[in-house]
Order: sequence, then C-alpha cells, then structure tokens
Amino acid sequence: MLHFARVTGVLVERVGHLWAAFSPANGETALLNDESAAILELLDIGPTSTESICVNLASDSGLAADSLVDLVSASWPKLLEAGLVRQLEVALSTTNQ
Repeated sequence: MLHFARVTGVLVERVGHLWAAFSPANGETALLNDESAAILELLDIGPTSTESICVNLASDSGLAADSLVDLVSASWPKLLEAGLVRQLEVALSTTNQ
C-alpha cells in the first residue's frame, strides 16, 4: 500500500473559494480545491495512505469512503507535482520486522 507525506514547511491559506499552498520544496504557490486542502490537512498529522484519507474524509462529510477513492487518487498527481506531498518509498508498517 502506498503512503504519502506532506512536505515539511508547506503553508496553506484560504483565498476566496480556493486554497493557496506554498511549497518550500520548489518555492512555488499552487491553488487547490477544498478536497486537496483537506488531504494536506490530514497529512499534517502524519504520513498515510489513500484508503486512510478516504476514511477520514468520509467521517467528516458523511459520504461513503469507497466513493472518495477516485477523487483522492486523482489529487495525488497535482499535489506531487506542486511539491506539496511526497510519495514514500517504503510503505509504512504498524508492526516491527
């Protein structure tokens, strides 16, 4: 299972009906929709997977987690390209090996 982490130092602020997110990784600012901003907020807690993001968003929105998978999956490329998140090379494990 792939995991993603928020880049350290990312700043996110509401600008009208969008969100502005500054990435210290590339020095650029990207405009985001509510869903992408919510993903960044959840990643501020720590690295996680698409599935976990969907469960958290579902509990906030009242929607089914399964219905959010396509939306969240489609958000990763833009967040990665904008330098706001990074994909972790090794999936996180809750057990010691």
